[in-house]
Amino acid sequence: MSVLKSAPLRRRTVLAQLAAAAALLPSAARAGRDLLDTPALPSAKAASALLLGLARAGQRVVAVGERGIIVFSDDEGATWRQAAVPVSVTLTAVHFPTPAVGWAVGHDGVVLHSTDGGLGWARRFDGNAANALMLAEAEAHLAASRDEAAETAVEDARAGAEFGPSRPLLGVWFRAPDEGFVVGSYGQIFRTRDAGRTWASLGVALNNPDGLHYNAIAAGSSGVLLIAGEAGRVYRSMDGGERWETLDTGAPSHLYGVRALDGGGLLAFGFGGRIFRSDDGWTWRPVPTPGTRTLVGAASVDELLVLVDAAGGSVASTDGGASFRPLRPPGTTAVTAILPAAGKKLIHVGMGGARVVPLAG
Repeated sequence: MSVLKSAPLRRRTVLAQLAAAAALLPSAARAGRDLLDTPALPSAKAASALLLGLARAGQRVVAVGERGIIVFSDDEGATWRQAAVPVSVTLTAVHFPTPAVGWAVGHDGVVLHSTDGGLGWARRFDGNAANALMLAEAEAHLAASRDEAAETAVEDARAGAEFGPSRPLLGVWFRAPDEGFVVGSYGQIFRTRDAGRTWASLGVALNNPDGLHYNAIAAGSSGVLLIAGEAGRVYRSMDGGERWETLDTGAPSHLYGVRALDGGGLLAFGFGGRIFRSDDGWTWRPVPTPGTRTLVGAASVDELLVLVDAAGGSVASTDGGASFRPLRPPGTTAVTAILPAAGKKLIHVGMGGARVVPLAG
């Protein structure tokens, strides 16, 4: 039996075990109320905490990370201040469709919203709501189809809901201040069109019966939506998220990023330093890479397309991702996300917080 075909059984087993363990916990802990209802503690060392996501809010830089920490910089990463955040769960990703309006996601299915450039945040969604939406969607699909896959999806949704808000969200992208998507583990994908007042689950719209994780979501300049996922899968929507295509790179590598290239091509990257390029989305070819460290982020700096690995090393392409050369040697500190900074520099976040580093070593 293949890994992919056995995945649903393993996932149901794990979720059932977690649900059984949850029955032994106090009700408040099962509901995840401690972290979802506890504001992040102010800390003078917030900018040195583990940070996982990074985005620009106009000229401001905003980073998110462990224990609900959100920090921001108005001087290209030289100094940082901590924002007011209503939760203490780990935050994984952040995106600002405008300089004022931002969205962040994280563990326990939390979605946070800012309307003041990242200074203050409010909760707009969490794993309890996510569980309810996924179960309702699965039950509606089962009623309409009555097939085995639909039955499995209902079992998974019920098992996950019994454990409470346990599944993290890992990516966020908003087209406008009030319309966007969040994605995450076990095939979670949700959309809002009213600034988070209501949400819809889009799981059935994507061909992902095994509930593989969605690690990141992004959009190209033409508006095409792209999701990087497990098992070498890229998911693409050409119509704003109504219909999705599953694109298979042909290798079972986990993908942590995907970019739309000039001219319509795609570049996907991730575990083990693997890079894949496609001109049409359907035919993929591996791109030779100088390293084997997992690639965690991409940035365009002048004529360069730069990919950064989990140790802070970087490779660069000047030919649209057809080839890459070493640009900066790896360091000793783990990196989780990057952002271009002024003066041909990059802002790295990860273990130990935020750092500004030269583009080349």
